[in-house]
Amino acid sequence: MRTRASLIVAFGGASQERAGHEAYAELTWGIPHAGSHAGIVPGATGPARRRQAARLMSHHDPQPAPIRYRPARVHLEPTLTRDGALDGAWWPRSTDLRRELPALIRALESELGPIMRVRLDLSAWADVPAHLVIDGRFVRVSGFSGASDTIRIIRGNQDGYLLLVIPPHTSGPTATAAMRTAARTGNTLSATGILMRCRSSVPGTVMRPYRNTDQPAVLALIEADRLPGQPVCVPEVLEAALAGTSAHDPVPWAGLDRPTTQVLADEDGLVVGVVSYTLRRGDGAGLLLWLHGREVVAVVETLVGHTLRALGRQETLHAFMSAVGLGLAALPSERRPVTRKILEHAGFTGRNSWRYLRRVRRAPEPAGACPLLDVISSTSPPGWWLKAREDDLAAEVVAQAPVGGTGVLWWFGADPAHTDQALEQAMLRQGVALLHEHGAAETILYADGDPACRQPAGAMFEAAGFEEIDHLVSYALPVTTADEPFQ
Repeated sequence: MRTRASLIVAFGGASQERAGHEAYAELTWGIPHAGSHAGIVPGATGPARRRQAARLMSHHDPQPAPIRYRPARVHLEPTLTRDGALDGAWWPRSTDLRRELPALIRALESELGPIMRVRLDLSAWADVPAHLVIDGRFVRVSGFSGASDTIRIIRGNQDGYLLLVIPPHTSGPTATAAMRTAARTGNTLSATGILMRCRSSVPGTVMRPYRNTDQPAVLALIEADRLPGQPVCVPEVLEAALAGTSAHDPVPWAGLDRPTTQVLADEDGLVVGVVSYTLRRGDGAGLLLWLHGREVVAVVETLVGHTLRALGRQETLHAFMSAVGLGLAALPSERRPVTRKILEHAGFTGRNSWRYLRRVRRAPEPAGACPLLDVISSTSPPGWWLKAREDDLAAEVVAQAPVGGTGVLWWFGADPAHTDQALEQAMLRQGVALLHEHGAAETILYADGDPACRQPAGAMFEAAGFEEIDHLVSYALPVTTADEPFQ
């Protein structure tokens, strides 16, 4: 009896252990076994062997030979308690489901019992039959919504097991790492997240450390993702970010190790992507600081995958915890949908949400000193802090001193039970006027909260001349400590 195991290798159609090993050797490695040519007497040589072969060929049955199934490469979570995100992994050799599925079913039935149905991603296979007859039993096959990179194996009464499906062309080391991760007890990573962590770079490209000569290409990548209202990133700002600081607001960088910045170069040496990441000294968390790849799927996948492998041993990972130059440490989720989706598929979840609004210069309304507000000097970021006098539950605003003609307001909304519309209008007017007085040609407003949840402040922002540009999100990923590193 096999153990409830980790690795199951079953040969379809071969019931004896020895026959299975011989067939596996022949089919996997191309090594013919002495008994694999039925009718040829072992030891026959020369004319005798040729006569035997001729007799066999003259009586050859013209019907096509039956499909010879190779062993299923499947790895199950050892406890089979289904407490993790996945119950194991399967690495088929092709996209021919008629050839691959019977061997998988036979391998799993020794551990799970009779399989009644499988559900899978229809687009991942060359041909999907409605059912297959395996060892005299019907196994129903159907599509599975949201089944990217997975297959659901169902026993009676809708009792199912979810397996990662590793693409057939995947390299051996990458597939091995992915199978071990998917079958690890307590794994919390999704199928796509596992493949992204283990996947190698885009063919024809190479990840390498940033060089000074990469500066023009990296600046162009950053510019391609710049939101309206964000200042252009200049060489001095980029160099500060590479060194792990900021001339405008160095405080958030103080607790970080010096960043590692890597570029993705194509076969002609052209830089097509860049990513910067580091560790936070206080808690050891890994931080993906900033990433740019023109929203090309393969490029962004490679950059994220590289970062996950580099930071994979940390207990927690954060993404988009910094911005190059003057900006919020978050991802513009609407303007950069590819990056957002790839992070989500890798297991990241949104933590902090901000609305990004812009106000082009126009004469602000007069905003005299409001007796209900305190204006306090701020050092991080440099500017001013506007708060309600003797009311810690009211809204607050931080006005960041203008840089290059752009000022920034950080709006922290009040608890709904403490909203004071008149006070908030006065606070917004005073913040805009303050930035205008110090040379702001336009103002960026970061307002905390999800734009999907309509808030009273939204109408107030519009009345003040602000236009909503994007929804900004920062991300976090709890990482299960692995006994073995990703390959």
